[in-house]
Amino acid sequence: MGNRTVVVLYNDLAYEWENDPLLGKKIADGMGDVFIGSRHGQRADLGYGRVVECTHADNVTLALVEGYHYVPIVQSFWSSYKLQDTKIDILRAWAEKEGYRLVKKAEEKK
Repeated sequence: MGNRTVVVLYNDLAYEWENDPLLGKKIADGMGDVFIGSRHGQRADLGYGRVVECTHADNVTLALVEGYHYVPIVQSFWSSYKLQDTKIDILRAWAEKEGYRLVKKAEEKK
Protein backbone atom coordinates (compact mmCIF):
# COMPACT_ATOMS: atom_id res chain seq x y z
CA MET A 1 0.00 0.00 0.00
CA GLY A 2 0.98 3.61 -0.44
CA ASN A 3 0.08 6.68 1.54
CA ARG A 4 -3.21 8.45 2.19
CA THR A 5 -3.91 12.14 2.46
CA VAL A 6 -6.80 13.70 4.35
CA VAL A 7 -7.90 17.20 3.41
CA VAL A 8 -10.54 19.34 5.11
CA LEU A 9 -12.16 21.78 2.67
CA TYR A 10 -14.30 24.63 3.94
CA ASN A 11 -17.75 24.44 2.36
CA ASP A 12 -18.37 28.15 2.85
CA LEU A 13 -15.37 28.81 0.57
CA ALA A 14 -16.33 26.23 -2.06
CA TYR A 15 -16.50 28.97 -4.67
CA GLU A 16 -12.72 29.30 -4.25
CA TRP A 17 -11.63 25.66 -4.28
CA GLU A 18 -14.11 24.40 -6.88
CA ASN A 19 -12.56 26.68 -9.51
CA ASP A 20 -8.92 26.55 -8.41
CA PRO A 21 -6.89 24.89 -11.18
CA LEU A 22 -3.99 24.57 -8.73
CA LEU A 23 -5.93 22.67 -6.04
CA GLY A 24 -4.19 19.37 -6.78
CA LYS A 25 -0.74 20.98 -6.70
CA LYS A 26 -1.54 22.80 -3.45
CA ILE A 27 -2.66 19.54 -1.84
CA ALA A 28 0.48 17.77 -3.09
CA ASP A 29 2.68 20.55 -1.70
CA GLY A 30 0.81 20.47 1.63
CA MET A 31 1.23 16.69 1.85
CA GLY A 32 4.97 17.19 2.21
CA ASP A 33 4.58 19.53 5.16
CA VAL A 34 2.17 17.21 6.96
CA PHE A 35 3.98 13.97 6.10
CA ILE A 36 7.22 15.16 7.69
CA GLY A 37 5.34 15.96 10.86
CA SER A 38 4.78 19.70 10.59
CA ARG A 39 1.04 19.86 11.19
CA HIS A 40 1.29 23.63 11.05
CA GLY A 41 3.29 23.79 7.83
CA GLN A 42 2.56 26.85 5.77
CA ARG A 43 1.97 24.83 2.60
CA ALA A 44 -0.62 22.65 4.41
CA ASP A 45 -2.86 25.72 4.70
CA LEU A 46 -4.77 26.00 1.44
CA GLY A 47 -6.60 29.18 2.40
CA TYR A 48 -9.95 27.46 1.83
CA GLY A 49 -8.98 24.27 3.59
CA ARG A 50 -6.08 22.37 5.08
CA VAL A 51 -4.14 19.18 4.47
CA VAL A 52 -4.51 17.56 7.89
CA GLU A 53 -2.95 14.13 7.52
CA CYS A 54 -0.59 12.29 5.23
CA THR A 55 0.44 8.88 6.47
CA HIS A 56 0.94 5.32 5.35
CA ALA A 57 -2.31 3.78 4.17
CA ASP A 58 -1.87 0.83 6.58
CA ASN A 59 -2.07 3.19 9.56
CA VAL A 60 -5.27 3.58 11.51
CA THR A 61 -6.13 7.01 12.88
CA LEU A 62 -8.74 7.75 15.51
CA ALA A 63 -9.38 11.49 15.24
CA LEU A 64 -11.84 14.17 16.24
CA VAL A 65 -13.09 16.49 13.53
CA GLU A 66 -14.66 19.60 14.98
CA GLY A 67 -15.36 22.67 12.93
CA TYR A 68 -12.29 23.09 10.75
CA HIS A 69 -10.03 21.30 13.20
CA TYR A 70 -8.67 17.76 12.87
CA VAL A 71 -7.20 16.32 16.06
CA PRO A 72 -5.59 12.87 15.80
CA ILE A 73 -6.04 11.05 19.10
CA VAL A 74 -4.37 7.70 18.46
CA GLN A 75 -2.52 6.60 15.39
CA SER A 76 -1.05 3.19 14.96
CA PHE A 77 -0.34 0.42 12.51
CA TRP A 78 -2.64 -2.53 12.87
CA SER A 79 -1.96 -5.80 11.13
CA SER A 80 -5.55 -6.97 11.48
CA TYR A 81 -7.56 -6.56 8.31
CA LYS A 82 -10.84 -7.23 10.09
CA LEU A 83 -12.49 -3.85 10.55
CA GLN A 84 -14.32 -4.84 13.73
CA ASP A 85 -11.08 -6.00 15.40
CA THR A 86 -9.28 -2.85 14.27
CA LYS A 87 -11.98 -0.58 15.69
CA ILE A 88 -11.82 -2.29 19.07
CA ASP A 89 -7.99 -2.30 19.08
CA ILE A 90 -7.74 1.42 18.36
CA LEU A 91 -10.41 2.25 20.95
CA ARG A 92 -8.58 0.11 23.49
CA ALA A 93 -5.29 1.91 22.72
CA TRP A 94 -6.98 5.29 23.21
CA ALA A 95 -8.59 4.23 26.48
CA GLU A 96 -5.27 2.93 27.81
CA LYS A 97 -3.48 6.11 26.74
CA GLU A 98 -6.01 8.11 28.78
CA GLY A 99 -5.78 5.80 31.81
CA TYR A 100 -8.98 3.87 31.19
CA ARG A 101 -9.83 0.30 30.39
CA LEU A 102 -12.17 -0.66 27.60
CA VAL A 103 -14.51 -3.36 28.87
CA LYS A 104 -17.35 -4.94 26.95
CA LYS A 105 -20.73 -4.56 28.62
CA ALA A 106 -22.31 -7.70 30.04
CA GLU A 107 -25.04 -9.05 27.80
CA GLU A 108 -28.55 -8.62 29.11
CA LYS A 109 -30.31 -11.79 30.23
CA LYS A 110 -33.54 -12.51 28.37
